[in-house]
Amino acid sequence: MRLRNLYEAPARKVVAIMPGGFHPFHPGHKSLYDWAVKTFGKANVYVAATADVSTRPFPFDIKKKLAAMAGVPSERFIQVKSPFNMRSYVDILDDDTALVFVRSVKDKGEQPLPDQTKKNGEPGYLRTYTGKNLNTFNQMGYMAYGPTINFNFGGMQIKSASELRATWPEMSDEDKLKAAKLMYGNGAPVAVKLLNQALGDTEAPVGEEFKQIEEDMPAVGDIAAMAAVAGLAAPVMAALIKSAYKTGKNLLKIRKIARKAGVRLADKLMGEKAPPGREKQVKKLKKKFDDPGAPYAIAWAQHNKHGKPRKKK
Repeated sequence: MRLRNLYEAPARKVVAIMPGGFHPFHPGHKSLYDWAVKTFGKANVYVAATADVSTRPFPFDIKKKLAAMAGVPSERFIQVKSPFNMRSYVDILDDDTALVFVRSVKDKGEQPLPDQTKKNGEPGYLRTYTGKNLNTFNQMGYMAYGPTINFNFGGMQIKSASELRATWPEMSDEDKLKAAKLMYGNGAPVAVKLLNQALGDTEAPVGEEFKQIEEDMPAVGDIAAMAAVAGLAAPVMAALIKSAYKTGKNLLKIRKIARKAGVRLADKLMGEKAPPGREKQVKKLKKKFDDPGAPYAIAWAQHNKHGKPRKKK
């Protein structure tokens, strides 16, 4: 028996942490936050996120602003390096406090999982939250799962931030404002600007080579197959493809999804033509990547963001 087990004592307080990526914070997150507040008390609930933007578009300050517009007090939205590491929260935990992580039931199969056993046979740190006989955080932590909701977004029932990110660039300005009002209330105009900044705007320039969208789009069955591989709703997958077709964003990602689904996309659809003025860049990139579509995807992404490369004086 470890020494710490001799001093196990029931916790007198609870701190509930709702960790997440929040790219962006949306009604599904707000619903889970409200459930946590109802379950553990508003004064005991925090939302935690990192500042990592290596794989997702929203920096921490924008996440915090959007969450505040949705109804999460700013002082309750905290930045951490490791969301599920107990050491990230020592500043808000007292010796007599239990630590409970809050996640959605749709994430119930995602790591980290509660009730696991270590290689040495001892129980892991995380246990399933039952609401009874809680121990303090220095003994163990708990995982609680709250309900998931779908929310109407642009006429589709969205249940994740990834689906929202895929849909946003294809929406009209009017629909964006309506959706933002549902998510962020009076802060909608500012929220639209923040979302456009991170996710792209449908007003991005469209080259001549992107005018045959309907003609070159994959068949309905192919879109369904890609959606299944990507874990998205078929309309969301279609919106993501159209957005990539128009702006050059996420081209490589879509190629990989298509290959896994056994779908052959038209080369034209994937933008396999160098953007104006970036022919030399594509030629150099071809030497670095095995995937033939990668140089074009990178070049188009940079072209849409920066335009033609400046000529060296």
